[in-house]
Amino acid sequence: MATTTRKKSPTRKTTTDIARDFDGEGVRRALLAALECVYENFPHITLPQFLVSLEVLVAEKDGSPHTLVSLVKKLNMPFSTASRVVWSLTKEGGDIGVIKYQRHPTDRRKKFLVLDPNGIDRAVPKALFKAMVNYYGDSVTKLKRAD
Repeated sequence: MATTTRKKSPTRKTTTDIARDFDGEGVRRALLAALECVYENFPHITLPQFLVSLEVLVAEKDGSPHTLVSLVKKLNMPFSTASRVVWSLTKEGGDIGVIKYQRHPTDRRKKFLVLDPNGIDRAVPKALFKAMVNYYGDSVTKLKRAD
C-alpha cells in the first residue's frame, strides 16, 4: 500500500511570519545561486574542474584530504586527466588558484590536495547564504552549524 504525501500550497511569508519549513526548493535555489556566483567569478571553469574542487573541499572538511591517487579512485577518472585538472586549479598551473599541494606530515613522497585560502573568493558562500535567507527568511541565521 503506497502512501502519498500532500504538498502544502506555496504561500508567501514575510520575515515577521513564522519561518517556512525547510524543503528541497530552498536548497535548490541556494545551489543555483552558488553555481551562478561560481560562473560569475570563474566563467571559464569546466565541469571537471568544478567537480574536483568540490571533492577536494568535501574531503578536507571531513578531515581526510585527498591525495591525487585517492581523488582518482573517488572520481573514477584517468590519472592523467585528474593530474591535469588539479594542476589547472593551482596557482602555478592556471589562473584559478583554488587548490594547492600540501606536504604529507610523515611520508615525503605524498602530497595532500587542499584548498588554497588565498585563492578562495568569499562570494560563493555569501551568495548561498543570501539565497537561503531570501527563501527561508531570518530563521536561517538561527541554524547551528553541524560539525
